[in-house]
Amino acid sequence: MTIPPDGASPAPGIGFEPEKRNTALQCHVAFFDRDRDGVIWPSDTFHGFRTLGFSLFLSALAVLVIHTGFSYPTYGTLLPDPFFRLKINNMHRAKHGSDTESYTAVGEFDEKRFEHVFKMYSSPPHTHLSFTEGLRMLYGSRNLYDPFGWFAAMFEWLATYIMLWPMDGRMKKEEIKAIYDGSMFYKVASARKATRDFYPRR
Repeated sequence: MTIPPDGASPAPGIGFEPEKRNTALQCHVAFFDRDRDGVIWPSDTFHGFRTLGFSLFLSALAVLVIHTGFSYPTYGTLLPDPFFRLKINNMHRAKHGSDTESYTAVGEFDEKRFEHVFKMYSSPPHTHLSFTEGLRMLYGSRNLYDPFGWFAAMFEWLATYIMLWPMDGRMKKEEIKAIYDGSMFYKVASARKATRDFYPRR
């Protein structure tokens, strides 16, 4: 289990328990669960995106998109949650269409599917994916009459590219793969923290 970016040891929470087996999708979103209670508040998402280096505008946009789109299916109550919170143990319910299907219906990571899609849209030797190739991947994964899925997939892809921001314009396969289980978030956050510590504000 990876230690959160603030260095605090995670404690077992509701739905996501670090000492037990969790799905890749649960691990993916657990980075944003700051108090490790299994519930992600909009403020948690905003803080998480800021920790990953996103601007105030993009962090606020992420909160709007993620919590308005996924709070109701994940919170698991008949009436919408007035605080637009997300529950990690129900995160598989937020799986949307028009994506690469690299998550199964229960939130497990399907490595064979990931490798198949990556090889289909990347150039040989299939170790990197450019922004243009990513757009072709999104287009090829679209479902008919699924505007929400199209938008969600595009938002996720843009966020991934902005976070990784490869100097040569090509994202590494292993870095993209590490996003599915959330481990890449901790690496990016740790790298940014190390940079801030090395170049402190005067």
